[in-house]
Amino acid sequence: MALRIALAVILMLDLSIPSYFRRRFTGQARPPMYGWRSFLFPERLLTFLIQAALVVYLIDPSWMAWSQIDLPSGLRSFGAPLAGLALAGMVWAFLHLGHNLGAAHTLVTTGPYRWVRHPMYSAWAGLILGYSLLTANWFVALAGLGAMSAVVRRAPAEESALRARFGDAYQEYAARTGRFFPRVTARGPAG
Repeated sequence: MALRIALAVILMLDLSIPSYFRRRFTGQARPPMYGWRSFLFPERLLTFLIQAALVVYLIDPSWMAWSQIDLPSGLRSFGAPLAGLALAGMVWAFLHLGHNLGAAHTLVTTGPYRWVRHPMYSAWAGLILGYSLLTANWFVALAGLGAMSAVVRRAPAEESALRARFGDAYQEYAARTGRFFPRVTARGPAG
């Protein structure tokens, strides 16, 4: 029961945080599509399926028993703090993106954007993993992998648009940051 309560709280936050920041900074619940419909449709469809599966699981876990995975309770419990950290990362990214939601007015390189170019996607991946662990459900995990593959496919198109808008500044930024994970660089001798 504790895992279901944690899941319910996390899902409510997950559904409300993006809308809050979009309304706060753009006055809209959803930003314009910017011609990325072909990339967004699979991601949004799979996200809807994940959210629907989570709601069904919350109502009655036995309704999702057909896709249950036998996981140790400690591993399942790890899903809650993982999802919580992912939500915190999402909030951090939204706070630094600010008024750039919906349209890139400035190149944001502060906060989590200092280390990765797509921190919201990284946070979302952590959230999906957290959901998968909390529910111990292969359907949630598989739909999450599908949604993340759509995001991974969309990222180069977004970066191309940012490169066209910000030119060398974006090129330099991309050279020093990782796409989804911080770039690991070897340091030479000081001097």
